[in-house]
Amino acid sequence: MSINETATKQQVTRLVNSAVMAIKNKDKNPNWNQILASTSDQLTLISRNLNTAKQNVQHFGKAMATGTHGHNAFRVNQSINSKLGTLSSLETFLAKEWRKIVDAINADMRKLPTEGKNEVELLDMLSGEIESFDKLLKQNFSRLSKQLSSSHQTTIVQKDISQLKTMPDVSATSMLILISVGIRLFAMLVGAGKMSTNK
Repeated sequence: MSINETATKQQVTRLVNSAVMAIKNKDKNPNWNQILASTSDQLTLISRNLNTAKQNVQHFGKAMATGTHGHNAFRVNQSINSKLGTLSSLETFLAKEWRKIVDAINADMRKLPTEGKNEVELLDMLSGEIESFDKLLKQNFSRLSKQLSSSHQTTIVQKDISQLKTMPDVSATSMLILISVGIRLFAMLVGAGKMSTNK
């Protein structure tokens, strides 16, 4: 099997760049996971082809080594070693390029939800979070009030949500209040769950 080094490198680079861009812009591209899966399949195929080509060259080298002598044997060995070197170099290049996809996935997993968002998008996110907490609180308010010895925490959460709704924009204060609401609500739900289990 003949492998063109330059064409293979160009193909791998194009596939990897496409996958990395899909990962970085996945919020805007609903088909990003299909691009990633397709790229992975194609890179796997290239890797398999490189491995097969390497085995073929090694097999051919052994066959030629037994049938040639002197200067011809030296030339055959040089040719075989050169081809094996090229294929090994391509395998190293492929592994290095594939790592870029892994790094992009890891970076995406570590990315904060607020990263890359403008003020309007942040406001929209904050509004959505407040609504979610508000709904969750309303759904669980009666259950929490009955199960907790005091509804003091519930009152604080309701007051914080009301304060958040009056804030015109995202600020350190509003984010701190939102975090505190989340922590309080989570603690209340966990506490209520434990009380239910102990009964």
